[in-house]
This record gives sequence, C-alpha cells and structure tokens, in this order.
Amino acid sequence: MSRPLRSLPRFFLPGASPAGEIELPKDEIDKIRKVLRLSAGAEIAILPNDGTLIRCEFQNHFAIPREVVRPDTEARLRLTIAQALPKGDKIDEIIRAGTELGVSRFILFPSERTVVRWDEKKTADRLNRLRTIARESSEVSFRTVLPEITPARDLKDVLTQFPDCIVLSEVEGLSPRLEPKGSEMTIVVGPEGGWADRELNAIGNRGVTLGPRVLRTEHAGAAAAALLLLS
Repeated sequence: MSRPLRSLPRFFLPGASPAGEIELPKDEIDKIRKVLRLSAGAEIAILPNDGTLIRCEFQNHFAIPREVVRPDTEARLRLTIAQALPKGDKIDEIIRAGTELGVSRFILFPSERTVVRWDEKKTADRLNRLRTIARESSEVSFRTVLPEITPARDLKDVLTQFPDCIVLSEVEGLSPRLEPKGSEMTIVVGPEGGWADRELNAIGNRGVTLGPRVLRTEHAGAAAAALLLLS
C-alpha cells in the first residue's frame, strides 16, 4: 500500500523527468541512507520544481518513478516579500518562515538604516546559503515550487520594479487592513529602526500597518504572509 504523499521524504531536483530513472546527487543519497535510514525499495518523492511530485522507489543511486501527481499545496496568491537586510542571521529565519508559509519570491535590499552591507562576493555566498535554506524549508513544508531569492539595489529600485507594492510602516494613522489584491502582490518590509524620512517620502501612500503594535523586522513579513496566504 502506498504511503500518503504528505508522509513521503521529499527532495527537490529541478528539471527531473519521470520518463526514466532519476539519478540522485551524492548528498541526497547520504541523507536518505545516513539521516533518514532508508533502504532500497523505500518510497520517496522527487520534486521537479514545476508543481508536480514524482512518487518514486529508492534503488541505490537512483529514484525509480512510479507515479506523477500535482498536489494542491501552493498558495493561490503569488506573494513577493521585499525585505530590507537585517543584522546577523535574522535573514535566515525570514527566508525559512516565509518559505514555509508559501511566499513565492524574496527581494533583498539595503535601506538607508541598514547596518549590514553585502559586497559582490558576500552577496553571491549569502544568496546560495539562503537558497539552500529555502529548498530545505520547501521540502519540509510540502511545497512543489521553490521561491525565488534575488537582490535589489535599494528601496527606490524595489518601488520602481513593483510600483503597486504595499509597504509596512510604523507611521501613525495608516490603515491596518491588509487584504489580497488580484493574483500577485508585493509586501515591502523595512529595516530595524524603521524607514528614514527620505524613504517615507518615496513610499508615499503605499504604507499600511499590521495593527496597533510594531513588529520586529524578522517577524513582520511572516505575519503579513500568514494573513494573506493562510486565511
């Protein structure tokens, strides 16, 4: 008897095809054998990153396709979170939580009050690490499409790319209502310490709040995503 899809060990292999044997990378084989303690014949799921799931039988270095299904696990709303870079490893948790909640894309940018600055090498290294975190979080949370993670130059660049975005702000008197709009939506989350005056001027009437309290930058995006994607 086949195991329920949600209980299968899941592995993202973008581009994998159910037309024949799927060769597994060494790190995934090690995970299957040494971490999950699975042996030949065990059922696993391969995720090609196209919305489908390939139910497979594990055999040595290969996954043998048995069935292709399309689980309904992705959010109807394609949500982008544009996040001002926080200090330390807070960005790791932002990506992890947002991915598990169903965020489709993350845009990372330095704001005027951002303390951390990424040079070209650090940007490439950090993006690779964050994409690994997103992949692992997607596997755990039963997603079938990986979120995109890309950088932007600054807030102006974000506002230019997404002129209809909604910006979370601590300014008094803003509307606390946050509702889905259409099939795509972009939420911009500010830095520790809040937006600078010049940034507030650029934001204009795009600002909203999530309610009476001010949330930490590492919690605000997840709170917005939960309101929009889990309701």
